[in-house]
Amino acid sequence: MEESITREGSYKAAKGLIRIKTHIEKDKIREAIISGDFFMYPEDELWELERILVGTKASREEVLLKVRTFYERSKVLTPGVNPEDFAEAIMRSVEGTSS
Repeated sequence: MEESITREGSYKAAKGLIRIKTHIEKDKIREAIISGDFFMYPEDELWELERILVGTKASREEVLLKVRTFYERSKVLTPGVNPEDFAEAIMRSVEGTSS
């Protein structure tokens, strides 16, 4: 992987499109910006998810572990969207692909 790159990706979950913009440096996520047409309750937890992704190795296993941990700790509700959907969107951003 290149030293520093910014990419975008998206994934269509059952109840919404998740769009992610990631900045990757040395195979780690340095910034993640999440948007889309999904619902998250409470809404401001979205920023917490973005925050905890910083420093995560840009691998499917690490990303999914971080997202699942976020769901368990925050008790966030995302109707029709699950941790695997977010992980897929994040990895599509890392890889520069969309659904």
